[in-house]
Amino acid sequence: MDHSEPATVPANTTKTKRGPARFGFWIGVVVAIVIVCFFVGSFFLDGFLRPRLQARMNAALKGYRVTLGHAHFQIVTLGLTLRRLTLRQTAHPSPPVADFPVMRFRVQWSALIHGRVVGNVELWRPRVYVNQPQLVAEAKSNTSLRQRGWQDALAAAYPFEIDRFAVYDGYIVYIDSGHAKPLQIEDLNFVSDNIRNVREPNNVYPSTFTGTMGLFGPGRLKVDGRANYLMKPYPGMIAKYAVTKVPLGAITPATQHVNVVINGGSLASEGSIEYSPRLTSVKVHDARIDGVDLTYVHLARTQQAESRRIATVGKKVQEGNNRPATDIYANTLEIRRSRLTYKSQDSDPPYLLFIDSANLAITNFSNHAEHGASGLDLTGRFMGSGTTHIHGTFVPAGRGPEFAGRAAVVNTKLTALNPLLRAEGRIDVAQGSLSLYSQVSVKNNHITGYVKPLFADVEVYNRKKDKNMSVLQQAKRMVAGAAAHLLKNQKTQQVATDVDLSGNLKNPNVSTLQAFVQVVQNAFVKAILPGFDREVGPMKQQ
Repeated sequence: MDHSEPATVPANTTKTKRGPARFGFWIGVVVAIVIVCFFVGSFFLDGFLRPRLQARMNAALKGYRVTLGHAHFQIVTLGLTLRRLTLRQTAHPSPPVADFPVMRFRVQWSALIHGRVVGNVELWRPRVYVNQPQLVAEAKSNTSLRQRGWQDALAAAYPFEIDRFAVYDGYIVYIDSGHAKPLQIEDLNFVSDNIRNVREPNNVYPSTFTGTMGLFGPGRLKVDGRANYLMKPYPGMIAKYAVTKVPLGAITPATQHVNVVINGGSLASEGSIEYSPRLTSVKVHDARIDGVDLTYVHLARTQQAESRRIATVGKKVQEGNNRPATDIYANTLEIRRSRLTYKSQDSDPPYLLFIDSANLAITNFSNHAEHGASGLDLTGRFMGSGTTHIHGTFVPAGRGPEFAGRAAVVNTKLTALNPLLRAEGRIDVAQGSLSLYSQVSVKNNHITGYVKPLFADVEVYNRKKDKNMSVLQQAKRMVAGAAAHLLKNQKTQQVATDVDLSGNLKNPNVSTLQAFVQVVQNAFVKAILPGFDREVGPMKQQ
């Protein structure tokens, strides 16, 4: 047997192994204590930090002020959390423009790989409130919204450049007036990354963004695109969009300021948008409006404003025609199962002109002639009875309006036009029908075409209807009815006269929209009302 004694371990060897372990342990303890001290100490800075951040942000803003409920800076992670941040417009401080319950800033540690120190900002449940007085004050201000100092205010709160911006569960509301239903955008979620072009710096649009939101109740909007926030003089972006079930009636509080009242209807559309200093491009794959009741209200007090509005819109459209930096294209625009109305509110009496059961399709719409002619097709019932079909084409030639079209309106009940006839100083009718055929073209500032109104079975006097009228009024109607009978074609029981609309536009520099309005007015003044006068003309001599 081997009775040799076991080898002994030197005492100093054990101490040597324990030494580094103990040293590491105490280093860890010291680091932990330092971290805890920093963590605890950061809370003592809150009272000192809040008023100074509030003052710095207000110094950066123009026309707006903020109040800050609480601020906490986390020394260990270099994070900053702001709570109960409220933004008010100086001109109209109540109600506040926005409330931010929680706003968090964080260092984006992954960007250190690229040698950049940037941060993230997250807004949780932000609430934005805008009313009509605040909107008007902003529009009248000499300082644009982009020059209000928003970025400087963020920089005053957090010194690092923001590379990622996120909004979670946002809410935006616009209140036009006290009795109007608010316009609400709910469930707003938006994230944009690589704002400072840390990655893909050579890409035209290196930043990414995506967003979803609810529009006015059942409507939904989704956007997905890329951007370059560092473009000069303003950021650029390109995005695909899709909207569904947007209730159009909700925007009446806004549209009524331009004499448009919308009831019912929904919008759905898909397409893409590019907006940058070098290009503005809107490409609509399709847009569909269903079941809308749209009324344009003409008022005496807004007559001049309406004329200016048409001229301004027409001028803007004309300026954009064939402009290389502006590209607008719509494959299909549709209005289905709708009612389109013109209302003359201040006439005596007021009257309506409308097409119900309207189906309107516009195809190949563009502001560039190289895309070819755009098509328009409208069917419906004029005044609820006259079968209507209008077909036309128009070209954004850029050298003046150019369009051509033909229209047919068959068997409109004249009784539906009685308010119009009375407002224009004519006598209303007891029965009868109006049919109208027209073909018109405008090119090189010259109008070519005709309008043919046909009146049939016109009866001005109706004994049962007019039994409460005075004897003199009844006599006038009897004479008018007899005159209409004598003027009728005895075979067709119709009266028809072609009216030539040929001539030059009053102003050769008008837009297509203005030219179209002029043609409609000519048809109304030269054909329809004179045709009715020929029907009942002898009555006016009584």
